[in-house]
Amino acid sequence: MIRYRTGIALTLISSCFFGLMGLFNRIALEGGVSLFERITLRFFLASLILFALIKIQGKKMALPKGFGLRLILSSSLFFGGTSFFLFYSYLFIPTSLTTTLHFTYPLLILGGNILLDGARPSLLQKIGTALSIAGLLFALRPGSGDQSINSFGIFLALASAVTFLLYVRFLSKKESKDMDNTVLMFYVLLFSALAWSFPTLFLILKNGHGPLVWSKAIVGLLGLAVPSTALACTFFSLGVRSIGSDKASILSVFEPLTSILAGVVLLGEKLPSTFALGAFLILCGSYLVSKSKSDTVCLAPIA
Repeated sequence: MIRYRTGIALTLISSCFFGLMGLFNRIALEGGVSLFERITLRFFLASLILFALIKIQGKKMALPKGFGLRLILSSSLFFGGTSFFLFYSYLFIPTSLTTTLHFTYPLLILGGNILLDGARPSLLQKIGTALSIAGLLFALRPGSGDQSINSFGIFLALASAVTFLLYVRFLSKKESKDMDNTVLMFYVLLFSALAWSFPTLFLILKNGHGPLVWSKAIVGLLGLAVPSTALACTFFSLGVRSIGSDKASILSVFEPLTSILAGVVLLGEKLPSTFALGAFLILCGSYLVSKSKSDTVCLAPIA
């Protein structure tokens, strides 16, 4: 059994690892690795690491009967689609803004529950919704630059939150809840890698491959696959089991904070003057929406 303090440390580390995804993505991009290659290789390398971990721990890898096809579709469309929209949005808006916008997914989950399940929002959820909307207005305050490009990047970032919403709703199914988290993530990553390998290979065969800066390509891909995916998923799962989903949800705010710090300090990103207030309101609102749900699915955005 993992100790409480160890659980807190693991959750913090996992959130920081997730927050470095934009940095590693930029390094891989500068190394000449294309968008689809980054997605496919990230999933494939991370699945190999989880497979080795599963074998070392001696866990069973059988899937529930009739669950495989739905898992394949959810992995390739929703989980893989989230990575696609996130990585694509990095080309148009700062990585810190992308991560913050992606953290509106609890608000979208609430909307899905209301529309699809007939749920009634609580007072905390209403307050959280108002805070998140106000935060969006502050975070997206127009600044200098090409607004059409910014608008497209914002659309992509919000689209990643929508696909992650669909992924989370899928994971709320009984079959996925009964599975070991590491085994489930292995199959999600493996099926995503297989699905996204088809457009990757097609584009390589059609257009060829440009020159690679091997040092940056290797560092970027390993960063995406190891700390920002395999280790982050594993540490977060262990942390939730030790400290509970409520506390893990609070500590997950270190993901966008890490992304903001890495973007501003290491990547030289420029943000609107009101972004800090907007990001704070979005995170507070998202937490209130998540906290007040009776059956919260505590998942860090592992797109």
